[in-house]
Amino acid sequence: MKKELGMYELVLLLKLTSTEQDITEKMEYYKNFLTERGSQVMVKNFGKKPLAYPIKGFDTAISLQLIFVGNGNLIQQTNTVIQRDQAILRSIITNIKPDPNLQLNFA
Repeated sequence: MKKELGMYELVLLLKLTSTEQDITEKMEYYKNFLTERGSQVMVKNFGKKPLAYPIKGFDTAISLQLIFVGNGNLIQQTNTVIQRDQAILRSIITNIKPDPNLQLNFA
């Protein structure tokens, strides 16, 4: 039995030492990573955000949000890639229960 696709949100907190070009490259890398595996992706850069508590010595981070369509296999692959990325302080993937009245435009 094949599992249906769901909608997910991925939030990444990047080290503040990343340059503007590094941030753009990370956004493109994860967007391409997901789209190459058949997903549709929306990306938003929230910029510098103060953290509630220090993570790995950083009290400010760059926040990126990706909304994408996928399944458990894609989530597992994404988590593996994130764990290997030294620029990421913290990440979380959550399942989004879509509102039937909401229209999203994937780029």
